[in-house]
Amino acid sequence: MLNQYGQLSLEQTLFYVTIAVFPAIFFMIYIYRNDSKEKEPPLLLLKCIIGGLLSVPVAIILEMISEQVVFYLLENVVTATRVNYGILTAIFVGLIEEGSKFFFLYRFTWKDKAFNYRFDGIVYAVFVSLGFAALENVFYVFNYGTGVALQRALLTIPGHMSFAVYMGLYYGHARVAEALNSPDVKSLNLKASYAFAVLLHTIFDATLMVESEIGLIFFFIFIVILDIIVYRTIRLESKNDIPIVPPTEEDIYAETQLPHPSPIIEITHNVSEREKM
Repeated sequence: MLNQYGQLSLEQTLFYVTIAVFPAIFFMIYIYRNDSKEKEPPLLLLKCIIGGLLSVPVAIILEMISEQVVFYLLENVVTATRVNYGILTAIFVGLIEEGSKFFFLYRFTWKDKAFNYRFDGIVYAVFVSLGFAALENVFYVFNYGTGVALQRALLTIPGHMSFAVYMGLYYGHARVAEALNSPDVKSLNLKASYAFAVLLHTIFDATLMVESEIGLIFFFIFIVILDIIVYRTIRLESKNDIPIVPPTEEDIYAETQLPHPSPIIEITHNVSEREKM
């Protein structure tokens, strides 16, 4: 109920916040439970959530700027149609929102010593993304009421998690590549981490923003297929998780194809050194 000043009561405010953030918390718990090898430190996960929260104002500012770019393109480069507006807006939203998430993901987790399993990349990316989605959801619920809560709980929040799973998938592979001293593979996976999240986010938004019946049909087909693939990816990556470790001496010799010094040679060398003393 509204109080005498036309404001939300404390009970209603708490209710709005609860229904807005509950879906994000639900999926965070789901991902956390699938981290089968070694659970992540709570403080690091909280840091990831804070990174997601911080990425919201960054995205808002950049999207305000991008809106002017879209209008310029519609006036001077492409035909000003509803479809073109929807596609251009979706592209910029995908680039900006996933870019802001990726920035804080990398900044807050890449060098953390707890990042020692490949699946950790998925955990961190999902927590950052759902931190973003939770705050965004709060804005939507307070501005448009509880009517949007169910729709966003079933579509938007799982969508953000799906984008994050692919971001985290390649992010984890990039961390493995760095540990194995493969800079080219690391760079390729980091680029894929961002690119796949942007691509999925753009398709998600564009199919809705074009505001057509065909677009809506494609949206629901896309969501069903994406959810199935993401669910299977989470299970598979969790089951086949591997530790992130630097290469051993054996790995280095095998990769460079150099003969490994035998114990006999090493012993002889040590004896010779002692005889010279």
